[in-house]
Amino acid sequence: MAPGSLPHDASVPLVIPVRWKTALAAVVAALGMLAATAVPALAQSASSSAAPTTFTFADTQEPSSLNPLVGYEGTDYEFWALNYNLPIEFSAKDFSPDFEHSIVTSVDPSSDGMSFTYHLRPGMTWSDGQPFTASDMAWTLNFYKRWKISNYISDLSLFDSATATDDTTVVLTTSQPTSFFSGATVFMYEYILPEHIWGKYENDPKGAKLLSDVPAVGSGPYVVSDYRRGQSVTLVRNPHYWGDAVGLAPHFDKLVYVIYDNEDSEAAALRNGEIGFGYFSSANILDSLRGVDGVAVRGATLPKFDEIGINTGSAYQTDPAGGFEPHGDGAHALTDPVVRRAIRQAVDSQAIVDKVLLGYGRVGVSPVQSTATTGDWMPSASEALPFDIAAANHELDAAGYPMGPDGVRIDPFDGKPLEFRYFTRNADQNTIDTAPFVKDWLAQIGIKLDVSSVSNAKLESDIEAGTYDLFDWYWYPNPDPDYILGIFTCDQRPPRPGVYRSGDSYYCNPRYDELDAKQATVVDPTERADTVHEMQSILYRDSPYVVLYYGDTLEAYRTDQVTGFTPQPADTATTKGDLLATYGPFSFINIRPIAGRQSGPKGVSTGPWLGLAAAAIVAIGVWTVRRRRTGDDEESA
Repeated sequence: MAPGSLPHDASVPLVIPVRWKTALAAVVAALGMLAATAVPALAQSASSSAAPTTFTFADTQEPSSLNPLVGYEGTDYEFWALNYNLPIEFSAKDFSPDFEHSIVTSVDPSSDGMSFTYHLRPGMTWSDGQPFTASDMAWTLNFYKRWKISNYISDLSLFDSATATDDTTVVLTTSQPTSFFSGATVFMYEYILPEHIWGKYENDPKGAKLLSDVPAVGSGPYVVSDYRRGQSVTLVRNPHYWGDAVGLAPHFDKLVYVIYDNEDSEAAALRNGEIGFGYFSSANILDSLRGVDGVAVRGATLPKFDEIGINTGSAYQTDPAGGFEPHGDGAHALTDPVVRRAIRQAVDSQAIVDKVLLGYGRVGVSPVQSTATTGDWMPSASEALPFDIAAANHELDAAGYPMGPDGVRIDPFDGKPLEFRYFTRNADQNTIDTAPFVKDWLAQIGIKLDVSSVSNAKLESDIEAGTYDLFDWYWYPNPDPDYILGIFTCDQRPPRPGVYRSGDSYYCNPRYDELDAKQATVVDPTERADTVHEMQSILYRDSPYVVLYYGDTLEAYRTDQVTGFTPQPADTATTKGDLLATYGPFSFINIRPIAGRQSGPKGVSTGPWLGLAAAAIVAIGVWTVRRRRTGDDEESA
């Protein structure tokens, strides 16, 4: 999940949502404050006389945190991809390594697969003008590893240490042979931090997690300058961006991410030209924008899936891997793979794609998708679980789950009815709209669902506590499958209430764990792919997740304001890539304003609006790979 230029020739002004508007006196006061405040100058990609240009994009998603040690939403990764750099960036075409446009220009792996020499681009600086050297990369990776920073520790499970041997060379060593760090694929999803800013937290990871990181110091094309919770995130051009010298000079001087309360308001703003681009989750709202003059809509394909997650035994498992202690009150019946497979067979994913997503997606099969570095996998004819209510009922009958007089089956182990809590998320209308279908289908096989819509935070808390049965959530997995496969290992189960781990299904299978360790240490790519496919088969058979669909990312933009999008992955005859991808900054770099076209509220002169709005927003302050969510593991700091 996921993931670069002509000089700009017009200005697209910042637009303030209605709830930000103030009386003229307040604006004047803000302008006065601005005059007395030192603000870094914006870099100009054309000439010093060109008016600053702003690209506004929007969503209803609030960042969870702009701190790259803490955030977990896909939105957060989008900002980090602009503000920082991965060692090796993803190619916009196909997620392959793009050394031409990365801070690392090449990798030399040792013959034993346990040492990797990374060569960095010389002459780079951070946005504050300080030198960017190999020491920054080595410090960052060692810090993430030492303190088990949850966003990154999975990628670094085999990583031993990093050493800067000179200003442009970093040597990575591993505890076992592996191909992960060879540069053959983009594996490390670790944002490199400036040591001169973060180094003071060398022995204080909790302090580092409390850092707001606004304004930020970064190496990417833009740096975060302001964040107003519930309103916007503002980024300005990095005046010292190394990419300017290799053809990656951005065309916009400022990016403003506007946060709307609801998608109806966001769609109205796009119709009126008040924003240049919007993300949506509602297919109905996206389709309402079709045919609007100056607006284009599309469903973009990228690594993303929605799933019904199942509590496979938080209260019943005894394997102590990862410090796990039984907790919670999940239903015993869900520890049985037969029940979970019956749920899989009773859910019609194609109907959800057609009726909820309105066709913007594909039927889901595996957490590892066809675009992954290990290639496509599909269940064989003998193991496939197509939608079949009669077959699901037959399996439950054969397994000894009798139907009760009220039409709800009984667990023969404890005599309890197969009545399960099913959580949707109030921040995702698709989960809410999917629930009635799932409830009806499962009722037809003797399973009753009690549906509740909760916040992301509440659901995360219930998952950690094991006080849930089923939920509907999503992931933006990395193109390499290691991370998403790793969430199903025994040691990723939350060990006790209040402690975050990625294993939200509490799945634990020692054989699966053996295969996970093998795929990480196999150097031959064909052998690794075969191992990964075997793991996918186990997950499909045991069904800790019912993978519902691979949903499109719904996007709409003003064709009269902005052009130059670089889809990631590249468009094909059957799929379209993400226009503002989380997997790297290249589309944001390539987009450019259309000459003579500006946006702004109706009836307001765009020239004065640009000056007042930009000044006011500076004065008062102004998208997940985990690419969905993480938390603060108390054992990691």
